Amino acid sequence: QGVTIVVDDVTEQRRLQIVRETFKRYLAPALVDRLLANPDQITLGGQRQNITILFADIRGFTTFSEPLPPEQLVDVLNQYLSTAADAILEQEGTLDKFMGDAVMALFNTPLPQDDHVLRAVRAALTMRAAVALLHEQLPEPLRLNYGIGIHTGDAVVGNVRTEQQMNYTAIGDAVNLAKRIQENASGGQIIITDQVYQQIRKYVMVNPLAPLRVKGRGATVAA
Repeated sequence: QGVTIVVDDVTEQRRLQIVRETFKRYLAPALVDRLLANPDQITLGGQRQNITILFADIRGFTTFSEPLPPEQLVDVLNQYLSTAADAILEQEGTLDKFMGDAVMALFNTPLPQDDHVLRAVRAALTMRAAVALLHEQLPEPLRLNYGIGIHTGDAVVGNVRTEQQMNYTAIGDAVNLAKRIQENASGGQIIITDQVYQQIRKYVMVNPLAPLRVKGRGATVAA
C-alpha cells in the first residue's frame, strides 16, 4: 500500500507539472493558480467548445522594418507586442501565439468565462489605448497601430503536438473567420462580427460597417 500511495502521488504531481508547464506561457498567473487548484477543470486533449478569438496585427510593419537595423526593430516590436500581451492577460485571456508582428488570443478557455466575448472586446480597447500611450514615448517614425478582429463561435481547443513540440491552440472555422476579419481592419480599428456585437450590444457603441467580403468565403460577413 505504501508503494501504491507513493506512485499515485508522483503521478498526480506529474499531472500538475504538465498543467503548469503547458499554461504558464499563455495565461495570467492568477489563472494558472486556479488551474492548479482545480486541475480536473481542464483536459489536455482537444475538445469542441464556444470561444472568442482575437487577432491583432501591426499595420505597415513590413515596410516599416526595411530601413531599421535588426536590433532596433526587435526592440520596437517587443514594445508593441508587450502592450498586446498585457491587455490580453489583464482580461484573463489565453495568449495563444505571436506570429511575427501579429498576436492571437483566446477567451473562454481553458477555464470557462461567462463574459468571454466582453473580455475580448475590453482587451482590444485596452490594447488600443496602451498603443496610444506608447506613441507618447516613441518618435513619430516609430508609431504604428494594430488592426484588430474579433469573432466568437465553436472551435476545437486543445494541444496540437508533434514528437518535438506541443502547442495549446484552437482550430476551426471560427478561428479562420476572426483572422480574416482582422485582415480588413485598418490601423487603430477594431472590427467585430455581428455574433460578437449581439452579445455585448448593451456595453459598447459601434459604427456599423457594410458587409465584408473576406478571403476564402463566398458570402459576405456582417460586422
